[in-house]
Amino acid sequence: MVDEITDNIKNNNIISIGLDIGTMNICCAKSDSTIVKTTRNVFLELDPDEISVSELSNVSFVRNEEDNKLFIIGADAFTFANIFSQKISRPMESGLISPKELYAIDVLTLMLKNIIGDVRDKEVYCSYSVPAEAIDKSRSVTYHEKVFGRILSAIGVNHTPVNEAMAIIYSECAKEKFSGIAISFGAGMANTCISYKGIEALKFSTARSGDWIDQNVAESLSMVSNRVTNIKEKNLNLRDGFMSEKNRKTRRILEALEYYYTSLVEYTIKKIIKEFDEKVDIEIDDEIPLVISGGTSLPKGFDDLFKDTLRKYNLPFEISEIRRAKNPLTAVASGLLIKTISDVKNL
Repeated sequence: MVDEITDNIKNNNIISIGLDIGTMNICCAKSDSTIVKTTRNVFLELDPDEISVSELSNVSFVRNEEDNKLFIIGADAFTFANIFSQKISRPMESGLISPKELYAIDVLTLMLKNIIGDVRDKEVYCSYSVPAEAIDKSRSVTYHEKVFGRILSAIGVNHTPVNEAMAIIYSECAKEKFSGIAISFGAGMANTCISYKGIEALKFSTARSGDWIDQNVAESLSMVSNRVTNIKEKNLNLRDGFMSEKNRKTRRILEALEYYYTSLVEYTIKKIIKEFDEKVDIEIDDEIPLVISGGTSLPKGFDDLFKDTLRKYNLPFEISEIRRAKNPLTAVASGLLIKTISDVKNL
């Protein structure tokens, strides 16, 4: 669908962008490229007096000239932190801009400029992801939304905030005329949206997702949380279980991860049922799909865990199928691009 719409505008001086600003990953889909660019939303601060820029020729970094600050960013920062067992710096926390990191906004600005690229002399339109208000944590999304709007304005980009989970509906539910339930299991939040024929019937988030799992495992086993994240991404297989792992230490981590994954899925399903019962007035007579997405849903067997857990509960609506997004890591960015291109066509 994206390719078909893009063909109509690719010869113009207009660029459409879908920008998913996630707690762990930033993904950028553009109408002038077939590749969805991704980068880790993490950084490590370096002392510019101890290391020169020339020594970082093969490393992704950004420099804040105003304060003479030097930051390794993205996957390189994640790798360096794990090699040296350091705690990585995160510009975002629980799906929102971190109040703990002094340079969070500066680093995010530099990272967005880097991933969007040079847009001088272009007319650029962007839909960027915004989480729904969390039902289990009292932090407003307003500041987060407005700061990213300001950053994009400064870059020279026209921008519109779009709910993160609704973007998955745009990406994955075209054949159902944009009716469905999307759950985005990100790092900071689990975002849920129920859409009926393109209209949001319910959206909310919970503050339990990938980081919640990693932090609880880290506390249980006295580890640095980004080391848990690294092992989770490399070794976790919820289908085969942890017993086949030969390394004793890794096996303990995988066991703890499995327990917290099970707890997360059960918690999320209960919240969906409760929120729908209390806040949705419309009757959805048609069966609708449930789409699972987000980086936390990537381990093998996550779909089976979700389906097995769901069988324990009676949902207030009929599900036609439970399916994984075609690309769980980039589905939000792809859906945001579809939304942007559609909006640009109607200008």
